[in-house]
Amino acid sequence: MRDQETATTPERQEPRPTWIKVVAGGLGALLCAHLFATAVFVGPANAAKESLGTTLTSYMQPYFQQEWSLFAPTPISVEYSMLVRGWYDADSSTEWVDVTQLEVDGNILHSLAPSRAGIITRRLAGNMRKQYRLISREEQAVLAGNYHENAWARMEEAMLATPDPSSDARISYVLRLDRAMAAYATQFAWAWWGRDSGIEYVEVQIQETRAPRFDDRGDDPSVTTREFGRRPLYLYDDQDSAAFAEAIGRFR
Repeated sequence: MRDQETATTPERQEPRPTWIKVVAGGLGALLCAHLFATAVFVGPANAAKESLGTTLTSYMQPYFQQEWSLFAPTPISVEYSMLVRGWYDADSSTEWVDVTQLEVDGNILHSLAPSRAGIITRRLAGNMRKQYRLISREEQAVLAGNYHENAWARMEEAMLATPDPSSDARISYVLRLDRAMAAYATQFAWAWWGRDSGIEYVEVQIQETRAPRFDDRGDDPSVTTREFGRRPLYLYDDQDSAAFAEAIGRFR
């Protein structure tokens, strides 16, 4: 005897009541609004944060405020900036320009999704500052000197000739950073003052701004300047000067 397959009709699922859909939609909208407010509140300075002002602050504080000390028990207290100026000859120069501030204003300020291009000079200045602290005063004096031609070979020779010089690897790394700063300064000088402006040398300065300790939080930040001497114009292979100039044009 053959078994006969029987077809069963699935039970019809009752639709959810309208009020459940309305409540779910409302809760979803509230969650999205809360996540947006949190992102704006904890993000960098931007137009949305400024326009919402005290309304946003009163909503987030004190219950939704992020406690960043959980992730950064030793928060960053030093800010690095790089300044550039050009020299027409050994006697006349342009004014100093804070290129780090230009990057911040052009890439980070009032941006909900800031570009990584806003940290280029800050990172370069920070890396140089870390190495600067590890070399001797005599080697620091070499970096502060003016070298108008054959610069980095002469600087390496001078640094190796100091009493108790740093390791070859450290000196090589410091000079690579110095060359990178000169290359950036060259591109900036061409973009800012013009390639036909007659600039022959560039000079870089690093400023470190240190926040006061918590007990002295009413004091102004202290600013320390690290001097680097004049360097010849320098260009790496395959650098895109047109793209660099276009970016600087947007910063203006």
